[in-house]
Amino acid sequence: MNSLRPKLAQGLLLPFCAFLLATGVQAQSVEQVLQADAEITDAARAGQQEINQIADETQRVIDEYRTVAKQVEGLKVYNAQLALQIEDQERDIASLDRSIDEASRFEAQLAPVMEEMIESLRQFVELDLPFRLDERRESVERLQTNLGRSDITSAEKFRQILEVYSIEQDYGLNLETYESTIQLNDVETDVNIFRMGRIAMVYQTLDQAQTGAWNKQTGSWETLSPGDYQRAVADAIKIAKKQAAIDIISLPVSAPQG
Repeated sequence: MNSLRPKLAQGLLLPFCAFLLATGVQAQSVEQVLQADAEITDAARAGQQEINQIADETQRVIDEYRTVAKQVEGLKVYNAQLALQIEDQERDIASLDRSIDEASRFEAQLAPVMEEMIESLRQFVELDLPFRLDERRESVERLQTNLGRSDITSAEKFRQILEVYSIEQDYGLNLETYESTIQLNDVETDVNIFRMGRIAMVYQTLDQAQTGAWNKQTGSWETLSPGDYQRAVADAIKIAKKQAAIDIISLPVSAPQG
């Protein structure tokens, strides 16, 4: 009976040990599975982050491509506009070249015309009534000097000549009076000059004692009878100075020359 118990105990101990051994092995397998699962999860998380980074980078590249594509399209439109502008400028340049050539030919033809106009003006002033001679001669000389200046265009030179012609034309339509010094019997005498266009030009001394007129035929001053013209010339001078109302006056007029 006593020898049976140890055998029974031994029989019971062997299965128990086997159970414990199996349980330990199973626990170790579960732990390995959990660890593997954790590793898979970490790997999946890392993979997802990498995928997200790649997706973000891809989207950034796409956005940059779209931006560059819009810029390229805009540059194409801009280049097309520039091409049209360049064509238009080339046409303008060609037109300017033709204008310059024509202007050069015109300037060559205009130069002798201006020379002739100035010379005619010079002769006209010398043959005209001798009023404001210094001023008018200086205008003619200035025109002649400007012809040789390179800093003045031909158009401006021509305009200045026409301006002096216009001034000379106006002299024939106005009245004026001014003080001057003239030669009377080889004596420098201060007088008042009255001019009516180019019809008449008379003088009167400042004390009104002597009155005279310019004689176109003789090209000299001629003394007039005080009784005939002293009062008329004095009134004419007052009218020109706007010190008297316009009225009919009697003045000596040279006969027209053929």
